[in-house]
Amino acid sequence: MTAPAEQQPSPVASTGIKSDLVSGLVLVALAGYILWLNQKFPVGSLADPGPGYVPMLLAIGLGLVGLLVAVMGGRSRPLAAIRWPEGTRAVIILVACTAAGLALEYIGYRLTIFAFLVFFIGVIERKPPLPVVLVSGGFSLGSYYIIGDVLHVPLPVGPWGF
Repeated sequence: MTAPAEQQPSPVASTGIKSDLVSGLVLVALAGYILWLNQKFPVGSLADPGPGYVPMLLAIGLGLVGLLVAVMGGRSRPLAAIRWPEGTRAVIILVACTAAGLALEYIGYRLTIFAFLVFFIGVIERKPPLPVVLVSGGFSLGSYYIIGDVLHVPLPVGPWGF
């Protein structure tokens, strides 16, 4: 009895750089970067750990997992065979998150979150305008109240004090 055609790897799909190899090497590179950044902090010892101790352990763990993914992922598909139907949407989300992060200091938390949610719910998800404004306004004001007033975490205030 043979497996269905979808489960049998084709000869074309088995050649090329594997996606798990790339993913694992990216994780190893990220772990190396974290370890390099962590050099600025004293590590200490097991009995008296310094501020760099836990980041070092996490980076080593991430590097080991990355190595395991790279070495053990021999059955993954090649990068050329992977399709990204939502790639454009992912790039839009990444750009919007970057813009929101940069806008926080200039226009404040409430206006940034309001604009961010209007963009996502209204433009990307194409919901009706009234629920978009109500949800965005309610969430930006409610989250500011909880985080800023109840939890006393300082959040950026815009140029108009809002």
